[in-house]
Amino acid sequence: MITITGLKLKNPTILAAGVLGSTGASLLRVAGSGAGAVVTKSIGRVPNAGHPNPSMVETECGFLNALGLPNPGYQQYREGLVTAKRGGVPGIASVFGENASEFVEVALGLSDLADAIELNLSCPHAGRYGASIGIDPSLVWEITSEVKNAVSIPVWVKLTPNVAD
Repeated sequence: MITITGLKLKNPTILAAGVLGSTGASLLRVAGSGAGAVVTKSIGRVPNAGHPNPSMVETECGFLNALGLPNPGYQQYREGLVTAKRGGVPGIASVFGENASEFVEVALGLSDLADAIELNLSCPHAGRYGASIGIDPSLVWEITSEVKNAVSIPVWVKLTPNVAD
């Protein structure tokens, strides 16, 4: 047993936000396979189709993807979190927005079902989101502070490594 920000996990293996978190059923499968916690695909305020396919290609050393944050919007994704919760492990909602108020709206919209919120400030594939925000320390501070003040569950920040300082 391990405790991270108050969440009790049977082990430290956590599914990262991504393709396997696109539906509640896929999160449930991962939980049943032994994950200590699961993280949703990053969810935004409104539905987004993402980039046209092919958005994932195989390379010699693995896969590269540039999905463009496809998601159904937080209101439509709520049922996915309900399904994921049946897996008996903490469910973390990965959220994104264009500004602090959008992050707060999405976090509030999922915080009654999620065990924690992950702020996606790292996605390099979608203009105006993710890494384009995460490279600015003042925006990171503003978004993190406002979301932490708005929700009563843990807030995790996924930062971009693509910074000069």
